[in-house]
Amino acid sequence: MTKDGMPVLVRYPAQQVRAIAMPVGGIGTGCFALGGDGALLDWQLMSRPHRGWRPAYSHLLLRVQPEGDAPRLRVLESLHRLTLDADHGAAGALTGIPRMRPLGFETAYPFGRAHLHDPELPLEVTIEAFNPLIPGATDDSSLPFGLLRITLHNRSDAPMDATLVFALSNFIGDDGVQTDMRGNITEYAAVHGWHGFVMRKDSVQRSPRWGELALVCDDTDAIVARRWAFQERWAWGADVLALIDTLLQEGVLRDVAPDLPSPPADERGVRSSISTRLTLPTQGEATRQFLLAWWFPYRDLRELGWFQGVLNADPIVQNHYATRFTGALQVAEYVIPRLPELYERTAQFVRSVIEAHPAPIVESALNCLAVLRSPTCFRLEDGTFCGFEGCNATTGCCHGSCTHVWNYEQATLALFPDLHRSMLEAHLHYGLMDDGAQRFRLDLPLGAAQWSLVAADGQMGLIVRVYQQYRREGDIEWLRSYYPHVKRMLGFAWQPGSWDADRDGVMENAQHNTYDIEFFGPNPMTGVWYLAALRACEAMAHAVGDPDFAAECRRLFEQGSTWLDANLFNGEYYEQRIQTPTEPPHPATCTLKPIPDAPPYQMGKGCLIDQITGQYKANRAGLGDLLPRGHIVQTLRALYRYNFLPHMHAHYNNMRVYTAGDEAGVVICSYPRGERPELPSVYWAECWTGLEYMFARLLLDYGMREEAMQVIQAVRARHDGAKRNPFNEPECGSYYVRSMAAWSLVE
Repeated sequence: MTKDGMPVLVRYPAQQVRAIAMPVGGIGTGCFALGGDGALLDWQLMSRPHRGWRPAYSHLLLRVQPEGDAPRLRVLESLHRLTLDADHGAAGALTGIPRMRPLGFETAYPFGRAHLHDPELPLEVTIEAFNPLIPGATDDSSLPFGLLRITLHNRSDAPMDATLVFALSNFIGDDGVQTDMRGNITEYAAVHGWHGFVMRKDSVQRSPRWGELALVCDDTDAIVARRWAFQERWAWGADVLALIDTLLQEGVLRDVAPDLPSPPADERGVRSSISTRLTLPTQGEATRQFLLAWWFPYRDLRELGWFQGVLNADPIVQNHYATRFTGALQVAEYVIPRLPELYERTAQFVRSVIEAHPAPIVESALNCLAVLRSPTCFRLEDGTFCGFEGCNATTGCCHGSCTHVWNYEQATLALFPDLHRSMLEAHLHYGLMDDGAQRFRLDLPLGAAQWSLVAADGQMGLIVRVYQQYRREGDIEWLRSYYPHVKRMLGFAWQPGSWDADRDGVMENAQHNTYDIEFFGPNPMTGVWYLAALRACEAMAHAVGDPDFAAECRRLFEQGSTWLDANLFNGEYYEQRIQTPTEPPHPATCTLKPIPDAPPYQMGKGCLIDQITGQYKANRAGLGDLLPRGHIVQTLRALYRYNFLPHMHAHYNNMRVYTAGDEAGVVICSYPRGERPELPSVYWAECWTGLEYMFARLLLDYGMREEAMQVIQAVRARHDGAKRNPFNEPECGSYYVRSMAAWSLVE
C-alpha cells in the first residue's frame, strides 16, 4: 500500500506498460481506460464496445516553468501512443508536442497509477484512476464516473510553477463508428466547489450516442474554456499551434468567446479545456483531481448484435444506470461528497484479498473483475443483468448470457449475488421451453424465444448455479419458486432423443457444448457436468421436501458415476467413447444434420482440460467428489503432465493463437496415446485462460499447489503489460467472461 492509501499489488516496470489499458467505470455503465503511460484510452461510454478509440482531444497536458528557466509543455503520455511508421507519419491530435517517458505502472484493481518523468525536467508525474468496486454494494459499484488524481512531484531544489490542462473534444454523437455532432453544446458547470463543463446536445435523441458528459476539477480557481479555438481557425493544424503558443506564453487556455451562450448549431468537434495552476515547493508535490461523469441513457441492441426483432419490439432500450440519474451533473453531485468513503471501502476490500493470498493469485482474481466493468456486461432498464461472452471491435461477441460460458465464472455469485440471481432468473423465465430444454442463449427483447438450441454443459451447469444461489443466500422461498423449473430442466435429459433417454445416468446422444460442436457418445466433460447437476438436484429436492425425486437423482448419480469411472477411465485420465446415435437426436440438441457415420470434432482418446469441469463447479457448491478421489487426482496429474507446456516451440496449433513462442500454457486437448481424430474438437490446440484458472482451482482443491501456481504464473507472464493487457484476457473477443473463473482462486 502506498502512503496515500492506494493499495498496490503489482508494479510493472517502464518496459512493460505498452499494452496496459485499465478499464475505469462502473458495472454496466461503459468505461474508459488508463494506459500504462498515463494516456486516456478506449472511450467506450456510448453503450457499445470500441476498444482503441478515443476522442480527437482527450489529453492531459502539463505546462511547467522551473524558477529562472523557460516554460515547457508536455503531453502526459508517452511515444508508445504514436504510430511512427504510418504513411504520413504519426497522426492525431497533439502528436507533435513533446511527451513524457513512462516510469512504470502500479495497480491493485480497480486502482491504477501511471508514473511518468522527463529527463529534461526535475519533475515526476503520477496519474491515478479509480472507480468504486465494493462487494455486496451493486449500486455503488455501478456508478458512471472515473476519478483521475494527478500528482506533480518536484525533484529540484527550487520551486516551480505548473499548469495542468485537461483538453477534451465535445464528442457527443461521435463514437468513432457513427457521427452526428449537430447541435452539440458545452456549458459551464460547478458542483460542490468543483468547476468545469458539461457536454450535451440541444435536443433529446433516442440514440446511444446521445447523452451527457461532465468534466470537473477540484480547483475552485480552475480556468474553464468551453472553446479555446474556433472552427474556422482549425485548418492546417492552427488549433494545435494556438494551443502550443497560448500555453507556453500565457500558461492557461481561456475561452475565446465566454459570452456566447452556446456554439453555433453546425459547429462540430468543439475543443474544451480545464486549466488548473499549481505552485510546487522545493522537493514538494501538489495534487489535482478531475472527475469524469457520464450519462448515456440508450442502447441499440441491433448495433450490439443482440436483437431478435420480434414482438414489434423497440431495439432501443434504456440502461439501468441511467434510470438512477437525470444527467451527468447529477452523477457528479451524487459522487463527489462520497468519494472518500467509496475510495476507502474499495481499498478495504482490495487489501483483504491481497493480505490473504499470493500475489499471482490475487492479480488474476482482481484483474478478471475488469470484465464486469467492460462493455461485455450491461443491465436493462428493469435491472436484468446481461452479458455477452466478450467484445468484438464495435459489437458484442456471442450474445445471450451464454450458459456454457457464464457457468465458469465465480465472481458475480461471490461479490454481487443479486447480479448472479438476475441472470439466472432471466434464463429460467425466458429461456426454458415447454419440454424442459433450456436455450443456452437468452433472447432480447426478453420473451422473444427465437434461439432454439440447448447445450448439455450449459443446461447442467445452470442447474448447479441455481443451487449455488440458494446456498449463497439461503432463501428457501426463492428456491421453492424455481424448483419446478429446475426439475423440468433435469428431466429434459430423459426426453426421447435427448442426452440420457435410457435414464441410466450417462449421456450418450448428441451433446452440444462450449466447444461449439456436439460430442457423440459418453464422455467425461458433459458426463461429469450431468453428475454435478444430479447431486445439486438431489440437494434441492431434499431442501423443498421432495424425497422421491431426491432418491431418483441419487440413483442416477451413483449409476452414472460408477459407469463413467469403469468405462472411460484409462488408468491416467478419462476419455470419450465415440458412438453414432442409435436414435435421432432431439432437434434442440444437435446442429450437425445429417450425422455422418464418423462425426467430426470429437475428443476421442484425448486428454481434455475440461474433462472434469463439473467437479470444479461441484466443489464450489459443496457437493463432494463426483468420481473416485484417487482417479480425480490421477486425472489432474495427467492433465498437468500432458497439457501444460513450458513453451510452444514444438506445439502445432491450427486455430487461434493465444500462447506462442517461449510462453507457457495449458492446451485444451493433448493426445499422449496417439489416435487423434482426423478432425479433433475444434479448439483442441488453443489455450484459454478461463480453462486454465478452472484447472488451477481444481489443482488447489486436491492439494497440488505447486502445479497450480505454475499454471497461474504462466497466465500472468503472458499478460505482462508488454505483450498483452493485464486487464483483458481474450478468448472469443476481449474481456471474455470465462476468465472470471479466476475469482474461484481466492474463494
